[in-house]
Amino acid sequence: MDVHGGELSITKIFSFCYAHNLSGYNGKCSNVHGHTASLEIEIEKPPRGFTVYKGMIMDFGEIKRIVQEKIVDVLDHKYLNEDIEHFTAINPTAENIVTWILYELEPIFENGLVRIRFYETPTSYAEWVAYQGV
Repeated sequence: MDVHGGELSITKIFSFCYAHNLSGYNGKCSNVHGHTASLEIEIEKPPRGFTVYKGMIMDFGEIKRIVQEKIVDVLDHKYLNEDIEHFTAINPTAENIVTWILYELEPIFENGLVRIRFYETPTSYAEWVAYQGV
């Protein structure tokens, strides 16, 4: 949403727990361990087919419903290396988790998705940001 020469967006934050290990990694993360993750999903316009309310980019409840179903419910309290098929073939690093989240949400949010920020710990995150028009 263009506002006074800038883009207005909204962000919904989620939290969930998961376990993983990094195969072939030379360090503590090669052992099975857990995280309490935070996930931020930022959008600047609603997907096609969703109700647009005056003065809103999108209803936060709709974002919550989508991300809860497609991401949080799938990853929460799971051992990613074994419970999520995608991560049986690749290491569930923060970067690969963000990429998986993008692949799950992009078909729904289309070009309205602006940013995915995934905190593996309170001080460490991986982030995907949509390319901005030049």
